[in-house]
Parts: sequence; structure tokens; C-alpha cells
Amino acid sequence: MKDVMFHPYVGDKFYDSHYGVRVMVLGESHYGDSQDSASDFTQHVVKEHALKAGLHFFSKLTNILRGNTEYPSDEERYETWRHVAFYNYIQVFVGEGARIAPTSEMWSAAYQPFLEVVRQLEPDVILVLGSRLWNRMPDLPPEYPVEWCSIRHPSSSMAYAPALTALEESVKKAGGIFP
Repeated sequence: MKDVMFHPYVGDKFYDSHYGVRVMVLGESHYGDSQDSASDFTQHVVKEHALKAGLHFFSKLTNILRGNTEYPSDEERYETWRHVAFYNYIQVFVGEGARIAPTSEMWSAAYQPFLEVVRQLEPDVILVLGSRLWNRMPDLPPEYPVEWCSIRHPSSSMAYAPALTALEESVKKAGGIFP
């Protein structure tokens, strides 16, 4: 993946997931400074924050992915993330702290790396986190049919019921099952 700066996290059961289809979670961007920049940064973030309690964002996202709103145990987190891939659309740090919007140049530069990831992973469902990202998503070429699913960002005022319904409907439309 030559154009991809932050390689996606890919769970070890992504290609044989309990959903029966491949689900890729698409976030907007990473925050940090240039000294943190490494191709495995996304994998590091998932391992340090999604698989362990602590960040509200990842706890809520884990619950959406597992179809259960009770606070997840470490075992439930680990099992959930084995079945999905996670990729951030913007391929540079947008800043050192949250709530910083990507620039126009960052959005423009992100499409080719994203397409490269889609070609490699061949997701059936792409779960898009947040309206800003959803509103900027370009169409994929017809040879990459995916079922799109958009939910409010888990760090915002996301409500579980519509997010769970949206993901369940998308997984089923793609021919899968939702836990």
C-alpha cells in the first residue's frame, strides 16, 4: 500500500467474520504530532484504546459493532475487534488535539489511499463515523460495490438505537447477519 501512510487495523477474523461479510469501520483522522507518525499507528491506536477500557469513543463503537449497549469487558472488546477492519480516511495528522477539521488539501489527498485500502481489503460494508466524513465521501468505482452505513460520530451525541439499526440493516443488505 504505497500511498497509505496509516495502514488499517485488520482483525484476524475480518475475512471470516461472525457477520458473514467483511465490515470496515471508517474514521475521519488521527491526532498527534509528526514524531508519532508510523505506518502501524492505526494498529497501535486500536490495540491501546479499542481493546482496553478507557476511551469513551472506542467503548461506544465497540458496543455498536457487537450489537449490545452494555459496557464491554476486555474479552468482549477483543472478540469484537477480531471481526472488523478500521481505517482513518485522512492520511496525515490533522493536529495535536481532537475537534480539528481536515483541510481541503487533506480531503483531496485522501481518496487514492482510501481506494487502495478498499481494493486490498474488499469490504462488503463500510461503517462511516460522523456526518462530516459522510458528507465528504466520494463514490467508489462500480467494481467495488459496498453497502455504505453512516452513523453519528461516537464522540458526539450518537444514540445507540439508530446506530445499531443502521449497521444491522447494512450488514443484512450485504448478505450478512448481525450479532
